[in-house]
Amino acid sequence: MVGVHEPMVTEFATTDPEQAHALIAEAYRDNRLRVRGTVENYRFEHNRCDLGDVHLDVMHNTLTTEIVVQPLGRLVLLRVLGGELEIDDGISDRRLVPGDVFVGPHPGQGYRTGLHGARLQITGIDLSLFSGIDPAQDGRVIERLRYEPVSAEKARRWRQTVEYVTGLFSESGVAHGPLVLGTAGRLMAAVALDTFTAAAGHDRPRDRRDAAPEAVRRGIAFMEANPDLDLGVADIARACRVSVRALQLAFRRHLDTTPMAYLRRIRLDRVRAELRDGGPGDGTTVTRVAANWGFLDGSRFSAHYRQAFGESPSHTLRER
Repeated sequence: MVGVHEPMVTEFATTDPEQAHALIAEAYRDNRLRVRGTVENYRFEHNRCDLGDVHLDVMHNTLTTEIVVQPLGRLVLLRVLGGELEIDDGISDRRLVPGDVFVGPHPGQGYRTGLHGARLQITGIDLSLFSGIDPAQDGRVIERLRYEPVSAEKARRWRQTVEYVTGLFSESGVAHGPLVLGTAGRLMAAVALDTFTAAAGHDRPRDRRDAAPEAVRRGIAFMEANPDLDLGVADIARACRVSVRALQLAFRRHLDTTPMAYLRRIRLDRVRAELRDGGPGDGTTVTRVAANWGFLDGSRFSAHYRQAFGESPSHTLRER
């Protein structure tokens, strides 16, 4: 067991496939890497926050790159931020698109992956962290893994957890005690257990269209990538290649909300982040930040904000 340690943040970028191969071997496992296309246009980027038993990565790979990798020996959870990804680990053969959140290769299996201009958020968790979380599942986490993309709501909770932990350790020069580090590791493992494994006695559902319909996944990915654009429901439906009615029915059935209400919550999250980062001394005001994110009716904005976060926007600004 590695154990947790102070965050080690690294950033790496190269246009040389051989250097990319070496980085993947060091960060993950030994591999064979082959790039399709003009190598002169190739670029590989890898950023990591390493906590020991947990690593939080973002990887970007241009062009189409095929990689054969040895078994990872740890649980790896991925979120596709851009491009497409193929994974074949002998258990499942999957093609993933932006918005998909899912378990990567089986920890004990070697695998092949194809990266098609893919940008990925990758979270690795040591298997030892799953001991003691739930005695009913101890020792059987791997056999309970669900390999299809999770529901939109579970994907949202996982994204928020990863962003919270990443933000916690992103500030340089701040020391973190073993209590904070240990708690972060246990939090990641607990949320992963809830998100990516089936409860005892439950069969793994295989109907991907029901668990995470493509229209919902594409809609969420499009809105999260473009919250600053002047979007209507027709724009979102067009990006998802479905009718407005089909998109609205999918969001209502699977998330119990509407596409525009979901977009409003994304923008409220952006407002909250800016209010937390700003302050009266730097000219930040609730009105200005709200207007930047399309909230021009002050009373309606305040009501939505309080409903979402349980406090007023001015309180968030004061308590930064």
